[in-house]
Amino acid sequence: MTVAVGWVGIEIAQLLLGLVGLTTGDAGVVRATRVAMEIIGIELIAGIAWMTLLTGLLLSAATKWGLLKHYWIVTKLVITVALMLNGHFFLQHWLREQAEVGKAPESLSLQLVIVMSIGLGLLVTATALSIYKPWGKTRRGRRRPAAKSTRP
Repeated sequence: MTVAVGWVGIEIAQLLLGLVGLTTGDAGVVRATRVAMEIIGIELIAGIAWMTLLTGLLLSAATKWGLLKHYWIVTKLVITVALMLNGHFFLQHWLREQAEVGKAPESLSLQLVIVMSIGLGLLVTATALSIYKPWGKTRRGRRRPAAKSTRP
């Protein structure tokens, strides 16, 4: 969970940089925020996203919770994979485009801020799911273990 909370922190930093870039009139600050967002978004988020996925898979599989036994774990897995796919296929491209001087329109900056806000909301939701563990067990989690045979 610590790694996932680190991802939340990185997402907050990205969102703040995006907001500064959107609201300032200083071209130098805009350029600096765009370059910083590209570096953070491409170098840090990809690594921490993979670490979040791997530690989540290992911890859920190695504990009583099980990988696919509870709806909250399945939901967290879906959120993590969706955010990773979004980052890989869309966000990295947008960050690179935005960091190029003069190539990113204001609408792209606003779009990035919106996407990062949604991503942050999903990460906070995943963190809350780990704490509260809502809902019940999946069909797989409700299955009773096979009775042990008493035959020799």
